[in-house]
Amino acid sequence: MERILTLNIGATRLALAEFEVRSGRGPGLLRYTFGELPEGGAENPEAFSIDIEQTLRSMMAGAGIRAGRIYVALSGQMAFPRFVKVLADSQEKMDEQIRFEVEQNVPFPLNEAIFSRALVGAPEAGEQHVMIVAAREALVTAVTRALLNTGCEPELVDVAPIALYNAVRFNYPEMEGCTLVVDVGARCTNLVFVEQDRIFYRSIPVAGNTITAEIAKAFNISTEEAEVLKCERGLVAQGGAFAVDDPDMDRLSKVIRNVMTRLNAEIARSISFYRSQQDGSAPSQMLLTGATAQLPYMQNFFEEKLQIAVDFLNPFQSVTYPTHVDAEQFGHDAFSLPVLVGLALRRGLTCPMEINLVSQDIVARKVFRRRLPFLGLAAAGMVATLVTWCFFVNNLKVAYVSQQETIEDRISAYQNEKDRYDAIDRKAKTAATRADAYRTLLKRRGQWMGMMVAIDKAVPNGLWVTSLKAKRQDDALQGVDLTVSAWKDLEPKLVKKGKTIAETIADRLAEQEIFSDDVKDISISKINQSVDWMTSFDITAKLKGVEAPKANTRRNRR
Repeated sequence: MERILTLNIGATRLALAEFEVRSGRGPGLLRYTFGELPEGGAENPEAFSIDIEQTLRSMMAGAGIRAGRIYVALSGQMAFPRFVKVLADSQEKMDEQIRFEVEQNVPFPLNEAIFSRALVGAPEAGEQHVMIVAAREALVTAVTRALLNTGCEPELVDVAPIALYNAVRFNYPEMEGCTLVVDVGARCTNLVFVEQDRIFYRSIPVAGNTITAEIAKAFNISTEEAEVLKCERGLVAQGGAFAVDDPDMDRLSKVIRNVMTRLNAEIARSISFYRSQQDGSAPSQMLLTGATAQLPYMQNFFEEKLQIAVDFLNPFQSVTYPTHVDAEQFGHDAFSLPVLVGLALRRGLTCPMEINLVSQDIVARKVFRRRLPFLGLAAAGMVATLVTWCFFVNNLKVAYVSQQETIEDRISAYQNEKDRYDAIDRKAKTAATRADAYRTLLKRRGQWMGMMVAIDKAVPNGLWVTSLKAKRQDDALQGVDLTVSAWKDLEPKLVKKGKTIAETIADRLAEQEIFSDDVKDISISKINQSVDWMTSFDITAKLKGVEAPKANTRRNRR
């Protein structure tokens, strides 16, 4: 059995719970508590971090909850959701498309964001539905810093609507059709569509604080007084001939109904969007939760407006809770606990929808913590190795002292032998140098003999070589430059069809094994002649296997 903490961070409220969890089984609630935050604190991450730390310390001390591993959910307004379709060809392409969607749709720079994604359902027609959730890195970092300062180790950062979705799926496993979960909080109302293995959610800025503000405006009282009036006497006026004997109560209920009518309009728009853009079904039932959902007749109001069955969400149908608590108070608080239950399910169970917006420094801490046992083993191994090494060194020292004199005598003898071998080695190197020179001369002689034989074979009777000169580059033989002359009256008998006498001789040279077999490497140029009965031309024949010249030309002048 393991103990974990779960924390729901709302706009003006913290909800903290302690659960016992076992692998493969539902969690059990041990204790819970609530704390208040200043209005609008999330807009300043630094101040928000301090507020969370101070409030959380007070809550833990008051409820007797010890610090430990904690699972956190951000309010729906603190994160930005995006539901998209991407091609399901490969994981790599999906990741590229998801990153593109984040860059295009997240309303703040990508380098300031932390985002996570989850696949929604199975691929359809080669496309995959994907839910992307992004939050500002500064906000997530501020929250995790506050938790670490209180001694709590954040395991994951979720979003309230997704934790709510997991809680509904766990507690209502036989639920059919599309269910709309409406979580009416303080600053926003989360709408979560639950349809088999699909999810869609929106956060609407019409909630409990909106009602309080309208009451304060209508009755010309302070916000604090309006909040007390709402909690103590507020109810949702019913349509038709519904009336309250008390004029103030009647006026109050109608103010609340006006706000609820605005909320209902937003819900209707969200249902239309879900059906048209997300291919979803119309909700067949609604589950109400959230502190503001406890206003009398709210259930009747939505049944009248939406014409569907409306019930209150019970997050403890499959989750145990303490039996010693006050039943009436627990029934009141249960409206604020579904998100905490959904977070607890992430430990020990595989939830249908899982994201994690934890910052990279926390990931690094978790990796380091997982490596601690291995680091301990490594340290123990190093100590054992050091002890063994010291023992070995001591024995080695004794052996060294005992053998030092013998070794020094042998070194002296070996030094004499070394001097003799060094002299022999110098003579061998001198001989090798001379042998290399002889080999080079023999190679060149062979090249020249091969070139002479090849030229003799390539130049037929009736032609003669008038000039022959070696072609070198950096003292390396590249080929031969030769001048060939021919009787003009013999040319027709010697040339190949469609070629000149120079081209014919170039082809014959290219056929020789010693020269390159690429005719283009045989360059031709004609020598100016004043004799009209004789043709002379130059040919450069390159040896096979040598580097080609930088520019090859083939010209035939007559």
